[in-house]
Amino acid sequence: MNLNKDNIKIIFLGRYCKDDILGGPEKVAKRIYDNYTRQNKSLFIEYFFDGKKYGIFKKLFGKETVEKVNESDVCRMGILPLLVSLLKLRPKIIHIITFERFAVVSFFCRLFFNVKIIFNMHGLIIHENKYFRRINPFYNYKDKIAEEIFVKYSDILFILSKRFKILLDSYYRLNERKIKYIKNGVDSEYHIGDDKKVFPKNDVIKIVFIADIQRKEKGFSFLKIFLEMIEYKIELYVIDKKDNVIIFKNDLIKVFCFNKMSSKELANFLADKDIFISVSYYEPFSISTVECISAGLIPILTKETGASELIKDEVNGFIYDWGNTKKLNEILVRLTDDGILRKRVSFEAMKIYDELKWEKITEEYIKIYKNILLVE
Repeated sequence: MNLNKDNIKIIFLGRYCKDDILGGPEKVAKRIYDNYTRQNKSLFIEYFFDGKKYGIFKKLFGKETVEKVNESDVCRMGILPLLVSLLKLRPKIIHIITFERFAVVSFFCRLFFNVKIIFNMHGLIIHENKYFRRINPFYNYKDKIAEEIFVKYSDILFILSKRFKILLDSYYRLNERKIKYIKNGVDSEYHIGDDKKVFPKNDVIKIVFIADIQRKEKGFSFLKIFLEMIEYKIELYVIDKKDNVIIFKNDLIKVFCFNKMSSKELANFLADKDIFISVSYYEPFSISTVECISAGLIPILTKETGASELIKDEVNGFIYDWGNTKKLNEILVRLTDDGILRKRVSFEAMKIYDELKWEKITEEYIKIYKNILLVE
């Protein structure tokens, strides 16, 4: 790694994945870094996360280059090289783009030079650990302390929806001026266009569910109970793990399970599907949701889903309260019976891509970066 500190104004901290199959926060990190570095020199630093692979020496003193992105480095560093690199390069902005505890080190830099720190809140860790995860009390304590530092002492917090802000306010008292709303983006593969969308001519509605079915907040148990009661044919496509065993007593329901896919694979897979369904009661903003919407799937979303803020009910999708089986059934019956309605809503849904393509989302980030740098 050979960097001129005068060329680097922003350093990114978080988790960087080289894989094509990415979780939501990792996809945000990878896409924003890729787009930003097309015009700007930068550095992405991640940690030696895998405790089974990396020992204490690596976690303290290790340093290696992961890859180059548009002539900017992605590096993996232990705590001391991280701190040394930040002190040497003295960036104007440190962007903690995914929640990782090691990034707490960046706040020590304020003792030595003036730096603005911004943090992406993809979720609320203290809430998720309390209600949705089984986590070791020691790690839960460390998560709580790290998130509290990030939330209270970052100069800017990026959050995904107004509904999430309500939840955030129930845990932290914040200065409203540090809050910036910014959506997650959509890969170009999902922008298929009206002329390429396939509408099957049979009477079976094809529904896509994308989430870990074991995570209770994703609501799959509610979806299964609901589908056991319906009286029309449904094909349910669950994208989680291919070896999931899901059995319905209702003979009208056919279920197919698939492993997670790359953007290209998933976009092709979605081409002939009808509906994307969310049954979550906690979902700050799912990237897979907006990807499916961009691909022309009709979104049926709970109000608790952050992306529901993008939906105008019965125009480019449908919204219902979590647990309201009556409303959910009414929506599916309408869509099953009315092919013209399906096409109209599908075409309206596709328009969301123009609002959420990564190039446009990156421009929103860059505008905020520039405003911070101008103040400097």
